[in-house]
Amino acid sequence: MKELEEIRLIEIESRKVVEYPGPECEYVALSYVWGGVTQGNYKLGNTLQTLPKTLEDALLFTRRLGKRYVWIDSVCIDQSDEKDKANQIDRMWSIYRGAWITIIALSGTSANSGFSRFSRETYFPQLCCRIKGKTLIGLMPTLSQQIWKSPWGRRAWTLQEGLLSPRCLYVSDHQIYFDCSSMQCCESLD
Repeated sequence: MKELEEIRLIEIESRKVVEYPGPECEYVALSYVWGGVTQGNYKLGNTLQTLPKTLEDALLFTRRLGKRYVWIDSVCIDQSDEKDKANQIDRMWSIYRGAWITIIALSGTSANSGFSRFSRETYFPQLCCRIKGKTLIGLMPTLSQQIWKSPWGRRAWTLQEGLLSPRCLYVSDHQIYFDCSSMQCCESLD
């Protein structure tokens, strides 16, 4: 996509902001709630020393998915340059549409929240009990339930990012959901 030629990505091994390498590049995008976190001033070629927890978790997930690049708006768009910001916002549909997958942090209220299950010991075990020789298992929340109760799902800006993405990996407090045009599946983190 020609629209992607002017975007920047994070190369996860060097932790540097780099120019888009070209059409063969498969990158991961992150969709999350910024919250009240003051974003750093990240420039092309700079090494990223410390990032808010959600962004660090996205780098870790990208590595675990076997991908080299991740696009994170607060880092890959120069927040101090209004012209660059406007230019990149105009490309948002292409950025999310062109991503190999979009990781969506459902439960965080800010960039410091992290992917809750990986950032802190939050357990929501699936209920299971035996009554008169039968095993009853409680249902985990559906993806729709998770989206609508999450801070991410209550913001039009983030919600559109998920709708634009061909494949999404939703990370909630206790499950990971994969969603694409042909299937939806989930796995419990407990």
